[in-house]
Amino acid sequence: MDLILYLLIGFSAAVLGALPLGTTNIAVINTTIKENVNSALKIIHPAAFAELILILFAISFNSQIEMFINMNIWLHYTIVAVFIVVGAIFLSGRTECVKDENDECIIIKKRRRPVSKQMLGFFLGLVNPTVLIYWIFITTYLNRNIIDLSFPVDYKLLLFFLIGAYLGKLLVLYAYSKFSDILKVKVSNVTTRVNRVIGVLLLCVSVFQITKLIYL
Repeated sequence: MDLILYLLIGFSAAVLGALPLGTTNIAVINTTIKENVNSALKIIHPAAFAELILILFAISFNSQIEMFINMNIWLHYTIVAVFIVVGAIFLSGRTECVKDENDECIIIKKRRRPVSKQMLGFFLGLVNPTVLIYWIFITTYLNRNIIDLSFPVDYKLLLFFLIGAYLGKLLVLYAYSKFSDILKVKVSNVTTRVNRVIGVLLLCVSVFQITKLIYL
């Protein structure tokens, strides 16, 4: 019974954390629109696996990491700056246009070398301060109020928690991909619209974070 509980809690926590729009979600959306769901899966699986590393890191060093982040306010401003830059790129980045199967313009960012989708997914999943902060918060809360996640913890319970988290992340990213695929078929010029919406959302998140940093 405990194994199922840990599985369900890990799954629920991962779903909750993966729902908000983030860099991995954006990569999945763009890859699906420019290519297809199968290509997006090459990003989704490594990203979900990389998040397990963040979870283990958060469980092992949650108090130390939380203290470090609170003492180094520049980390928060760095995250905001990244959101602003990425949002500006999506809104006004220089691009080239190719046609898809519906004879629509697909936005492709110019780059010199193709990046492996597996490596991109793993990198976006691992180098993600916002997700790490989320898991520090959620594992601390769970450990204090619901389940035991402090080391040494029964490895079977921890394993089922991680399996649940992996499946939850996988499900949400796959849902983003399928939804993007549906939009690609049903909405004209969807790529340009999605890029603009993503850009606006990232800039809105940046303004919200700056406001928090100034007034809190």
